[in-house]
Amino acid sequence: MTLFLASLAEIAAALEITPRAVRKRAQKQSWACLGETLQGGGRRYNVDELPLSDQEKTRIRAHLLLCVRPGSTVFTPEAAAPEAPAAPPGESRPTDEDREALWNYAAQKSAKNREGAARKAEAVRAVESLMARGTGITAACNEVGAKIGKGGDRVRVWFEKTRGVDPGDWVAILVDARGGNRPKKDPSPEVYDYIKADWLRIERPTFQAVYERAERAAKAHGWELPSLKTIKRKLENEIPHALIVLKRQGEDAYKKCYPAQERDKTVFRALEAVNGDGYTFFKYVRFESGEVCRPTAWVWQDIYSGKILAWRLDVSENKDQIRLSIGDLIEHYGIPSYFLFDSTRAAANKDVTGGVKNRYRFKVMPDEPLGLIPQLGAAVHWATPGHGQAKPVERCFGVGGLGEHIDKHPAFSGRGTQANPIPVEEFEAIMTAEIAAYNARRRRRSKVCNGKSFDEVFAESYAKGPIRKATREQRALWLLAPEPVTANAKDGSIKIMGNRYWCEELTRYKGKKLVARFDPANMHKGAIVYQLDGRRIGEAECILPAGFNDRNAAREVAKQKARRKKALREIEKAEIRINAREAAKCLPQETPPATPPSSKIVEGMFGKKEKSAETDPASAHNFEEIAEAMYLHSLK
Repeated sequence: MTLFLASLAEIAAALEITPRAVRKRAQKQSWACLGETLQGGGRRYNVDELPLSDQEKTRIRAHLLLCVRPGSTVFTPEAAAPEAPAAPPGESRPTDEDREALWNYAAQKSAKNREGAARKAEAVRAVESLMARGTGITAACNEVGAKIGKGGDRVRVWFEKTRGVDPGDWVAILVDARGGNRPKKDPSPEVYDYIKADWLRIERPTFQAVYERAERAAKAHGWELPSLKTIKRKLENEIPHALIVLKRQGEDAYKKCYPAQERDKTVFRALEAVNGDGYTFFKYVRFESGEVCRPTAWVWQDIYSGKILAWRLDVSENKDQIRLSIGDLIEHYGIPSYFLFDSTRAAANKDVTGGVKNRYRFKVMPDEPLGLIPQLGAAVHWATPGHGQAKPVERCFGVGGLGEHIDKHPAFSGRGTQANPIPVEEFEAIMTAEIAAYNARRRRRSKVCNGKSFDEVFAESYAKGPIRKATREQRALWLLAPEPVTANAKDGSIKIMGNRYWCEELTRYKGKKLVARFDPANMHKGAIVYQLDGRRIGEAECILPAGFNDRNAAREVAKQKARRKKALREIEKAEIRINAREAAKCLPQETPPATPPSSKIVEGMFGKKEKSAETDPASAHNFEEIAEAMYLHSLK
């Protein structure tokens, strides 16, 4: 650790005040000095222990570091140890770290202050130039001071501060140290805590109102309260600006305090990654069912180009809308590799994202059926809701996007209220036209478009990249609604909304959990049944109930059973080609061994020997005769 020891003269030179002012200050504040006396009188003081401001101490340390020469007052205990050799005079120089700290201090000053330091450096150079011609230091300082309108003593102070300092550091060492030297009046901790609690809240009260309430509280409790400007300056200097914004303006404003992450879309190609989100329009629409409400559109956008690929309009954001919009996307363009959307209840439904482990929405069950996206072989990525940087599709809803061109379309002027709603057919027609115009608009400024339209950029990349198309079997994944079911434990039939479905393949899955896909608009058409992992079982027909006395229905059921039994008999003939008796003839006849195996080890009998009848007295008596005699005697 380095101790900074300075005399009053050196302190005065560092602070650019007269030695007399420093002596008066030392006497008034009772500065503690070291016991040793310097040559010529005077004492040294430990800079770290003086009652000075941090800026004043920094100025003194910088002055001592940059003015190192024989007889320097910078004292390092390690350097004073007898085993460490002293550096030769004239070779001691401030380190790069010291110079860096000095220039950092100078950078905190205003440009006007640094310009004044540059003028002081020019005056010092002029003094050195006169001294090189033989002029004395006093006369040179007086002459230069007269030219710049300063006293010779002031110029002499500048010259002494730069003595032994590299000329490149003169500007930093001559920066004005004034400012912050006045004693600061700190508030009481109680009133400071009160002001922070009152000012740093989401209601955003003005500081004037907060200070007025603090004055009343300080008067009642006897707290020390400085002026309004002092306390506000203390708050702004000590509390981070980001914390002030967070407490007074909220999370959204706090996020804007830091630069947003810039995402590079060129890592993708067309249709490789899509993102989706829902948007509720402000106009009221009358749907075919007669319901009047503000419609909600689910929109899928290509991340690479920004083109809107597919959309669906409905009364609200729901899982059927999202499932069918995915079908529209795949039917027109193909299967993307990545789907990006937020984990809302509608978007993260099990029909679409079932089996995704990191869903964080609804409970992930071990026997959960796979959703539409996992069955298509695509990955799901979750984004932060309402965060435009994470989902680019949200940007097409704002200013200049769909909300601007559809909600404010001239065809809807004066319409779209609850009393005068827009027919859904007309609204969808306008929406289709405006989305097409949105995709075809040129002069896009993104790095990918570079002046082209979304349509042009998408078409160029789409023509070059590999595209996965859906098969007929995969189309059923989004055209039919999925429903988890459990096969009947007796016959394997399944029930959906009160309707029974059955096929012969279901007899192998009695009592097991399955997934059935059906058309909600035509429940009697049948259902396609899958295992939980997505493997298809078969198409189950709807078993319609019949009247109790309906002979035709009973006759038809009997015929179906007869046909099934006949088909099974045909399968039996094809599969079972020998009966059980013929199978028994294939078994070899086993014969027992002629002689049993002999044992070479005999188990020993250990313990007490049995008593013979001759040696055992009890064996000589017949206990049954004795018992009978006793019974007869009791009868008498």
